[in-house]
Amino acid sequence: MAVEVSVIATSSLGDRSYLASDGQVAIVVDPQRDIDRIMYLAGEKGVRVTHVVETHVHNDYVSGGLELARVTGARYLVAAADEVGFDRVPVCDGDQVAVSDGVRLRVIGTPGHTFHHLSYVLDEATDGGWRPAGVFTGGSLLFGTTGRTDLLGERHAHELAHHQHASARR
Repeated sequence: MAVEVSVIATSSLGDRSYLASDGQVAIVVDPQRDIDRIMYLAGEKGVRVTHVVETHVHNDYVSGGLELARVTGARYLVAAADEVGFDRVPVCDGDQVAVSDGVRLRVIGTPGHTFHHLSYVLDEATDGGWRPAGVFTGGSLLFGTTGRTDLLGERHAHELAHHQHASARR
């Protein structure tokens, strides 16, 4: 079965979360604080959330990732370089995470919006191997532009802009 991706948008905040599933298990990317909509959607689709992933952790949105992982028992993937005060599965550029027999995530370091920003390539199995089904870029690549580099303060904006430029070309 092909991977299906559903968007969970909060237009008033400009935020989007994603639920990607193979019909059995699901990955949730950048879950917003209100996890009720995610839980409802997973239930409606009859899938079990096994992985919760964050592209970045900082002040431009409030994440529901930790709570969602706790409630569902899912693995919680957060950048290894991020200093956090909770248990998580640390991931970094080049890692591959098996989600099911037919779905995997490839982790790509895309610093710029934050120093430790990650993107995730969603791969689905084919007869001959794997093919990309999509990519989750978080605050790094947006519709027609890249993410802001000034949210961590003016003193970091120039350096982050250089990182963002390189990341957008990966």
